[in-house]
Amino acid sequence: MENKQQRPIFLGFSSQKGGVGKSTLAEIVSSILYYEQGISLFVVDCDLSQDSFYKLREREKSVIQGSEELSKSMQVFFQHLGKKAYRIYKSSPKEAVKTAQSKIDAISNEKYQLVVFDFPGHAGTTELMELSLQMDYILSPLEADIQSLVSCMAYAKTITDIGVSMSDSRIKDIILFWNKVDRRVRNVIIDEYTKLIQGHELTLLPGYVYATHRFSHELSTYGLRGVFRSTYQPPARGLRTGTGLDELVSEIIQRLKLKTKTEHGND
Repeated sequence: MENKQQRPIFLGFSSQKGGVGKSTLAEIVSSILYYEQGISLFVVDCDLSQDSFYKLREREKSVIQGSEELSKSMQVFFQHLGKKAYRIYKSSPKEAVKTAQSKIDAISNEKYQLVVFDFPGHAGTTELMELSLQMDYILSPLEADIQSLVSCMAYAKTITDIGVSMSDSRIKDIILFWNKVDRRVRNVIIDEYTKLIQGHELTLLPGYVYATHRFSHELSTYGLRGVFRSTYQPPARGLRTGTGLDELVSEIIQRLKLKTKTEHGND
């Protein structure tokens, strides 16, 4: 029998180097999961140096409030959706899990499947480790840069080793995947480090997320039809073709055993 009080899954987006697209992917993936797949979630932005997730929502609010056309379009979108936009909360890394739990307890009428944490890009080692071990899963994008890869692999190996050895650790897996891949060229670094990662028995997704300027397209510049990075709606399916995003989302749903709206019997 299913436990009605079952806690949501904690999913962290983490990277050891800035510029690999961690926050952008967290924003886009969260919107696809929530608006398109019907997965109940909220977000904790604990990257206080950037506040990327939170600031994106604030920028979008300002744009929508300043445009009568956009305001009407968004009103129609949410009426059709039948629910409000997902919530985004700011928190320090140290208080992130406590913040999430307080929101879960306070909003008892909503049953969340997932809480997404946007990790700090440059946190102290101890602080980052403590937060990491309180996640169920961590998604970590990799970029074909040797310096970045060395630190990412060390982090993944440490989390895996500590997580296995600690009985009170929550972490189940750290999932690595290649991001910002240039499909026009074969990358020797990707080939070699794929073998190395597999040799260390770390989880590496088989597909790639490909580099494209579309990932930076926001509502203020591209409007509802062309927006890609948004906290208010997912990028259109046609815009996602060839990016590897849909494959990434499918992997997340499968590995985290998330129930989509179809599985809930609510098309």
